[in-house]
Amino acid sequence: MKKSQQLNLTCGRCEKPVKQKDTFCRNCGSLFSDDLFCVNHKSIQAEGVCVICFKPFCKKCGTDVNKIFLCDNHSDLEITEGMVRVFGSTDNVQTQFVTTCLEQAGYHPFLYSRLFNPVADKVAVTAVRNYGKHPIEEQKVLVPFSELLTATKELKKHKFKEV
Repeated sequence: MKKSQQLNLTCGRCEKPVKQKDTFCRNCGSLFSDDLFCVNHKSIQAEGVCVICFKPFCKKCGTDVNKIFLCDNHSDLEITEGMVRVFGSTDNVQTQFVTTCLEQAGYHPFLYSRLFNPVADKVAVTAVRNYGKHPIEEQKVLVPFSELLTATKELKKHKFKEV
């Protein structure tokens, strides 16, 4: 942790605001305390705290993914701009409905879309196989890290599955 010029504390790694009582950064998983030990290996000091489940893990059980610490169970999640994907589809109506359901339940979803052009976008090679040579607009519903686990349960109530 470091103090900024206005005497507000910020994480030394991601520069996001933190509180003096925090033992880790909720935005990147950096540790501010040497008192945290891996939940799986109680005698090994934690390397970071997973920003999804907020549990401390050692190097064997967690890793940095794009400067964000994630446990092995969450390291394959799709992270975009400090948020995590909870649902995705090429169906605009469906993603709008998922977003509305989450908002009504008190979550803070963000609808992200990116137009894939299979001719010009190397990332869309898989999409070409599935959809031909037409541009595809993939829409993703993202939520803050801290909301993923409960937002997933909320979507299951509505019979939506993670995509």
